[in-house]
Amino acid sequence: MRGVQYALLRAIAVLVACLPHRALGLLGGALGVLAGSVVRIRWRHVVAAMQQAGVPDAPSAARAMYRGLGTSVFELLWLSERAPTAAVDVSTIDAASQRALDGARAGGRGVVLAASHTGNWDLAACAVAAQLPLLVVTKRLSVEALDRFWQRARARSGVTLAHAQGALTGARAMLRSGGAVAMMIDQVPDAERHATRVPFLGGTAWVDRAPATLAAQTGAPMVVCAARRGHDGRHVLEVLTVLTPPSRTALPTASRAAWVVEATREATFALDRFILENPSEWLWMHRRWKAPPARLRAREREEDARARILSPRAPLAMPAPCTPTTPVTTPSSSQVAPSEVASS
Repeated sequence: MRGVQYALLRAIAVLVACLPHRALGLLGGALGVLAGSVVRIRWRHVVAAMQQAGVPDAPSAARAMYRGLGTSVFELLWLSERAPTAAVDVSTIDAASQRALDGARAGGRGVVLAASHTGNWDLAACAVAAQLPLLVVTKRLSVEALDRFWQRARARSGVTLAHAQGALTGARAMLRSGGAVAMMIDQVPDAERHATRVPFLGGTAWVDRAPATLAAQTGAPMVVCAARRGHDGRHVLEVLTVLTPPSRTALPTASRAAWVVEATREATFALDRFILENPSEWLWMHRRWKAPPARLRAREREEDARARILSPRAPLAMPAPCTPTTPVTTPSSSQVAPSEVASS
């Protein structure tokens, strides 16, 4: 079944690749209308999140976001069967951002890209990979055929992939060679211990400190970047800010740790400003303000334990009639299993 799904995706991609890039917007727009306005996939969540952030006319911005996502789907299909250089024709880095990126690379330590799900982030990655070696730390998709197809399309464009577990060794090697490592900062991290709570789009979000930590450990500048779709349909990668870590010999460990937290906050604030200026370019479908999965599991265990403690105990069964010589026993405290309350 998985092989059939993958073959079907490849067949659709071959057909889409025959179209000019400008035609993908029409197909993507139709798909976006279907997903957002007809099927209404997470529509209420998207509109509510935009309203919380103060986005004007949230429903219109939401419809534009769904159209952009639909177009990105067809662009990925289109790119997967085109020449590896095709991404360069439909994505670019603006002049000011190019100067900022070149300046960050000048130190020879590589760059850590604090990336986000803005614009078509796959095409944005291809624009970077056309200039320097790029490793993207990524997660696997739950649908195996789709994950295989997606990873193949990115790899064909020169993007090296590393899955989140065990990616640190490869990331350090890439930076030592002067390349770039891209890590997302706009997803809920897996664990609270690796995250910092930061105000974001009208709420408070857990933000992964991994990009800033990698920058602090290696001395590589952290380049905060985001992508948007230009008026001509091409994707533009923008450098929002460059955060340079302190020298490992100049500051004690505690000061470097403080820099990691502050850099994580600054990167999030920069992304917040970009999204409010370009509200249709971000993936609002993500449940960004929930707690990390590990914290949620601990909270669920705690709530379940509290429910067991607070729920009324079932009445004890009346003992069967007995003769005066038969001793009557009642459950001792040692026979009642204690409830365990997990820490949050």
